[in-house]
Amino acid sequence: MSSTLTPTPLDSERRQVERKPLRVRVRMALAGKPETEVRAVDVSTGGISLVVDLNLAPGTPCKLAFTLQLPDNSLHKVQVGAVIVHSTYSGQRMGFVTGVQFKGASEDLKAALLRYVKG
Repeated sequence: MSSTLTPTPLDSERRQVERKPLRVRVRMALAGKPETEVRAVDVSTGGISLVVDLNLAPGTPCKLAFTLQLPDNSLHKVQVGAVIVHSTYSGQRMGFVTGVQFKGASEDLKAALLRYVKG
């Protein structure tokens, strides 16, 4: 009897869009908690990977603010709603690597993220 591993829907949804490293500080606001500063790992047009001190549950809504330096060296101030998709502890990064999906991103933001990722 042979067994085959079938990817879970989460596995098949992950990493289907191009990502680019992003090393900036991100301000994260969670409902009922003081704003905190976290570190970005990478970004795509649909979301961002962060290193966070807390293990945040999938589905947790948040607001993010950071500055994106575009290929032409212009700066794009980002403020966007988002939701936590996954969180895994990383000893190497000394925190929880947290996948966050943007929600309600403007067309302007989507265009800036695309320019950054393709840049």
